[in-house]
Amino acid sequence: MIKTEIISANALKIVVPDKLKADDFRQIAPQIDSLISQHGKIRLLIDASSFHGWENIAAFERHAGFVKNHQQKIERIAVIAAHEWQHWLIGAIRIFIHPEARAYDQSHASEALRWIVG
Repeated sequence: MIKTEIISANALKIVVPDKLKADDFRQIAPQIDSLISQHGKIRLLIDASSFHGWENIAAFERHAGFVKNHQQKIERIAVIAAHEWQHWLIGAIRIFIHPEARAYDQSHASEALRWIVG
């Protein structure tokens, strides 16, 4: 299950579980949509340090759809990544998504937080 925490008026921290499930995005959508309606654009700090992938293809498809539907409303995304493939993935998706996205090692989590709320 995804955990969330509001870290400033327009910023949300999302802690991603080991495996993402399709229903995880239905769970967080109301909170994200509420922040967007209040602030127009929001920022996300995503802690993916425990993330190892998607439960199945349906979860991946739901994730891709969620990103597609929300990307224009996100100003910045900082991802705390524990694996090299996560850094590579963030680098690759920067080409295709609207928000500015950066990947940070776990040892630089405080820098990621400063970038998101600053």
